[in-house]
Amino acid sequence: MKKKGYRVKKLIGIVLLSASLLASTVSFKGEEVTLNSKGLEVGMDAPVFPAVDKEFKEVIVGGKNDKIQIIAFVPSFDTDVCKLETLAFNDKVSKMENVIVKAVSKDLPFAIGRFCHDNKITNVITVSDYKDENSALRYGATISAPVFLEGFFGRVVYVVDTNGKIAYKEVVSEITNEPNYEKILDVVKRLNKK
Repeated sequence: MKKKGYRVKKLIGIVLLSASLLASTVSFKGEEVTLNSKGLEVGMDAPVFPAVDKEFKEVIVGGKNDKIQIIAFVPSFDTDVCKLETLAFNDKVSKMENVIVKAVSKDLPFAIGRFCHDNKITNVITVSDYKDENSALRYGATISAPVFLEGFFGRVVYVVDTNGKIAYKEVVSEITNEPNYEKILDVVKRLNKK
């Protein structure tokens, strides 16, 4: 019996070690948060997945597009930082050509509609991944621990070129901080020059 218990503990230890090597660690108000994986890397294909907009219409995220995509995973539009991020992208993208921002959260379309109306969001496509959370797992943006945040997104931003290749990735190390807009927009400007 002791050998069996030892083997089980050893197996659990190996599984936990493997998971920690495959996952990203960030923080939320200083507390450790684990994302489901390290996500995608620059040069990889951006997987296509469907999400739902505020009118419950399907929006395709990722893949090839006639515009450069900024894909911004956010925890919830009902938080101050997500609001600031969406407003910043809404303003900055209005001054740019050949770029589209798709902000992805777990919020229901009803909440997204209210948020967009109240904040006059017209230059960001805000979508919900409430239907098929497995789609976004490939991007490494889904929180897997602690339990009270499990299933929400961390703050992760990808820039995807028109061929569907990832040109930039940022995993914000503290979820309550905004992403580095300057770096993101520099990548978009560089891609636009090609």
